[in-house]
Formats: sequence, C-alpha cells, structure tokens
Amino acid sequence: KPVPSRRPAGRERKEEMERLAKVVVASALLAAIMPLALAEKRVVKVPEWPESPLFSHAVVSNGLVFVAGTVGYDMVNMKKCEGGIKNETACAFRNIETVLRVANTTLENVVDCTVFLGTMDDYAAMNEVYTTIFPKDPPARAAFGASGLAGGAAAEFKCVATL
Repeated sequence: KPVPSRRPAGRERKEEMERLAKVVVASALLAAIMPLALAEKRVVKVPEWPESPLFSHAVVSNGLVFVAGTVGYDMVNMKKCEGGIKNETACAFRNIETVLRVANTTLENVVDCTVFLGTMDDYAAMNEVYTTIFPKDPPARAAFGASGLAGGAAAEFKCVATL
C-alpha cells in the first residue's frame, strides 16, 4: 500500500508558526479593543441648560470627556454672545469650561480641540482669544472653514479632555 506523501517538516513548522502568529495578533487586537467595547458611557448634562434631543452636552467614556460642538451662546438665555469672533470665542470656552466642570475636569485637561470658523478671515482674531485660554502647552488642534454654523455662530469648538 502506498504511503501518502508528507510535506517536509520545515514547511509544516512554518505553517504552524504562521497560524500561531495569527492567533497572537488576533489576541492582541482583542485585548486592545476590549476596553473600548466595555467602556462605560456617562452623559453629562449642565443642570441650568436646556437639553437637546439631538446631542448631549458631553459624554464621558474610558477616561475621556467628549464635549459637544459649542458655540458662543449664553446657554441660560439661549442668546448669541454678540461682539464678533473674539467675544464668541471667549463665550464658547466659558461654556466648554462649564461642561468640563460638571464632568469633573478642567480646560487644563483638554487634549484635542477642533475649530470650525464661519470664515477663515476670523482665524487670527479667534487665535488671539484662543491663546489666552491655552497659554501654555495647548491641546492638539485642527481648524476648518465651515459655512452654516449653528445659530449663525462665527465659530464652533469641539473638544476632548481627560478626567
């Protein structure tokens, strides 16, 4: 009776090592994403502000605070902070500071900020105020020109902070 041919032992070992490597990579990926899958989600609500059915003021998850896009509005009276980009920027960051306080953190813990400007012509003026808010070790940032910001705002800011 003929004996079935066998592949050389070296090839079998290589295939076994490749299978083992795949298991190791899959295990590492699972270990990396599992905390995210199990992360709690806590909604942050500023008690004095109106709630929206569209978004939360912020969400805390996995040690990070994700602040909703924020514009320069008096959030109690729901009126735009008049006075142009500088005043709107200062007003928006007072709002962000309020949200962060309710979430038990501060502006010093902001690690990322995205800026949306109604016109890039306001970039320099917005930066004058922004640099007073983050005078040292500012967060990572991106800035974009965007049209049609909420409530006719000149700028909107989206920040992420650590707890």
